[in-house]
Amino acid sequence: MKIIRFHKIGGPEVLQFDEIDIIKPKESEVLFKVKAFALNQADILFINGNHYTQPNFPSRIGSEATGEVVEVGKKVTQFKKGDNVTSIPFYTQKYGVQGEYATVPETYLTKVPDLYSIEEATSFWMQYLTAYYALFKLGNVQRGDYVFIPATSGTAGQGALKIAKDVGAIVIGSTRTQSKKDFIKNLGADHVIVTNEENTLQRLKEISREQGIKFTFDPIGGKFNSQYMSALSFGGSAAVYGLLSGEEIKFPILDLVRSNTKLYAYSMFNHVMDTTLLEEGKAYVLKCIQENGLKPHIDKVFDFKDTVKAYRYMLSNKQKGKIVVMV
Repeated sequence: MKIIRFHKIGGPEVLQFDEIDIIKPKESEVLFKVKAFALNQADILFINGNHYTQPNFPSRIGSEATGEVVEVGKKVTQFKKGDNVTSIPFYTQKYGVQGEYATVPETYLTKVPDLYSIEEATSFWMQYLTAYYALFKLGNVQRGDYVFIPATSGTAGQGALKIAKDVGAIVIGSTRTQSKKDFIKNLGADHVIVTNEENTLQRLKEISREQGIKFTFDPIGGKFNSQYMSALSFGGSAAVYGLLSGEEIKFPILDLVRSNTKLYAYSMFNHVMDTTLLEEGKAYVLKCIQENGLKPHIDKVFDFKDTVKAYRYMLSNKQKGKIVVMV
């Protein structure tokens, strides 16, 4: 089988097509023929050495893929040959899914939702589970709460917006320029701040008034928290799950003490390792899909041979949704 793999740290240019033997599934694993896989910002951090998961060379890549089961381990009970499945991202250095075949533990697979296309089915677990645990397990977001979601046009931001709106929260999105403002409004944001043109902290205080921001879902890190921390409500919180700024985070101890607020370093992977939390998150997302028609937005689809091109497109920051590669 052909797979995407890298042998040294770098940008998309270090990714290459390697040919290896198909990896047979162990007792609790499932082997499936990949039909499509999705790209994530975490992949970029992984190949350039800035992810908290460090690669063992040569390293496979990728955590979201959809395909057809071709073989199962003898302890597998939920899947059989011919099932269409999609993988749930989890913390590992071993199970990369970008390639013609993938082998994944049964625990981190589900059947493809009936309402989804192949492209949609490979694009929803990362963004919706990332949002679910942050908003509900850390932020305790409820109906009527103000939620601030910076960089809302990103896939994690879109997932958080849809999950927050589903529970009845008031969502404030943001984007650096006007070019994505209408897109974010059309996704369902109640307010959108253009950060290159407006004072973010002032606008957050104006919008939330006396109530304040209950929760901020921050993919930027660095010094960006100075633009929202003092707008948090008493007892509110923020979760930093990315470092788009490229800077180490500033720890705002005075803001935290004054308002009894919390600042979390967050990763979805720390929650899905807990099987109880994993099943809870899966049930919530699948219910939203079935009852509310929750669907990811697909920005662009590439062919397998153009995987490197797809990652370069991701780095251009032009996308407004998920990038998918068809195999």
